[in-house]
Amino acid sequence: MRHQLHEERWQLSVLGDLARFSGNLVFNEVGLPRRTPSQRVRWLSEEAAHALIQVTHKDRLLRLVVLLGLGQGLRRIEWLRLRVGDIDLPGNRLLVRGKGRGQPKLVWMTMHPALQSAIQDYLAWRKQTVARFLRSTPLTPVPEELFLHRRGGRLIPYGEGGANRWMAILQRRLVARGVKVRLSTHMLRRSGATLLERALLRLPNAARDGVYRTVQGFLRHDNIATTMQYLEADPTRQAEAMQVFASALPWTDRSSTTPKRGTSRAKRGRPPARQSAS
Repeated sequence: MRHQLHEERWQLSVLGDLARFSGNLVFNEVGLPRRTPSQRVRWLSEEAAHALIQVTHKDRLLRLVVLLGLGQGLRRIEWLRLRVGDIDLPGNRLLVRGKGRGQPKLVWMTMHPALQSAIQDYLAWRKQTVARFLRSTPLTPVPEELFLHRRGGRLIPYGEGGANRWMAILQRRLVARGVKVRLSTHMLRRSGATLLERALLRLPNAARDGVYRTVQGFLRHDNIATTMQYLEADPTRQAEAMQVFASALPWTDRSSTTPKRGTSRAKRGRPPARQSAS
């Protein structure tokens, strides 16, 4: 039994966490190790984000994918669930079908300014693709999902494997431009939130609370603490914060109080040495 438990450590460690949380210690008795730390979280730099936009400029599909992840903050599952009927071009909004297997949360989001033209270009290309396919197989049903492709004699929506292939293509294009990055779908979402935060903080008289509430709405998090975990730490901002902190209190400056070599005891503020009696 111990051998079987160690075959699929990751799946069983998740069950172990659930059992420990509920007070069941059977996994501890068996000796199953706890779940290993997750992969290190990464973000795209501003230079890499610029390069990503450039390498997809003429690609209708991947341009839209990058905009939905980096510019709109959508999760991978939300890309795949997006339907043609969820796009309201006159109202400049789209209906996001959130995560969850049963009844996903539905949220209307204002479109990123560049998303309008990207969606229009993709919809025109999609319409032509579907029309060509239906000429040869007119009775084939057309899925409602926005992203679809041909497999055999059918049109089917893209799945997670297709989304991962998109990331592989984008990664190869970035590497060809000299940008070494291990790209993932969720990296676009995290990086978009961080770049939005930085852009908002550059605004004059930006209110911190308003900035982070806006980023929270961008990511559609119920708890702002989750939003803060998505944002990349900025060493420059931390250095600026230390400078502000230095002026907030009367810190002692050693350079101004340290006596110079050769200064007399009286000038140093010390009492003169006693002279011995003759």
